[in-house]
Amino acid sequence: MRRIERQAHDSSLRGIFITGTDTSVGKTLVTSALVMCLAQRGIDVGVMKPIETGVSRSAKAQSDGARLRRAAGCHDPMAEVSPYVFQLPVAPLSAARAEETTVRVAPIMRAFHALRQKHTLMAVEGVGGLYVPITQSLNMLDLIHQIKLLAIVVGQSGLGGINHALLTLHALRRRKIPIVALVLNQRRPVRTKTARLQEQSTVSLLRLLAGVPVVGPLPYSPIVNRNWNDGLVRLAETATITKLARLVLTSARGRT
Repeated sequence: MRRIERQAHDSSLRGIFITGTDTSVGKTLVTSALVMCLAQRGIDVGVMKPIETGVSRSAKAQSDGARLRRAAGCHDPMAEVSPYVFQLPVAPLSAARAEETTVRVAPIMRAFHALRQKHTLMAVEGVGGLYVPITQSLNMLDLIHQIKLLAIVVGQSGLGGINHALLTLHALRRRKIPIVALVLNQRRPVRTKTARLQEQSTVSLLRLLAGVPVVGPLPYSPIVNRNWNDGLVRLAETATITKLARLVLTSARGRT
């Protein structure tokens, strides 16, 4: 196994930050399945979605933050799990402006530290990709750097996945953020010979070039679209998520 990258100056990292190569790439799905897998193994996991957009007042129970909390089986206040929730399905900076407010890092960090004191391990999910603006001067990469957790990158296994994944990994390395793994997810069914060849090429080249463990691809699951909870239970038991959980636990204990 390749050596997991880590920050030499901080050996007390107790959690993971799940980011993505793009929006709608499967961050919530992977995070929820991972959290459920860890919880089933007796790990006390705290969850957080610091900023979430596109949440209507009538659908808060189906928000990413609410799904993460159910997957972990915890009962932390939603104000801590999701400090900033906006209705408009756009980047956080635009969503906050539409509601005439501003995202501030201090409340996010207070909520994070409050949750961290309650749980053995934290799983924090980002919004969009690394350069999604939170404020005029801060983006998601800045928040990951400030929270100081190990990173997991979720990317697509199909055509275009190589460029997006390598750019994301490069950006994290430039900020010296340790990377546990790259998780590849099938965003849509692979039905044609061409699509299969494209996925095989993406996966094999990323395993060659990523420089971190490449997990997956996580197979497309129509069950999740029909019934989130049932699909999640099955997903948490897959070899892909189980392997990811082992990597997380190994890295969280400070080993390679």
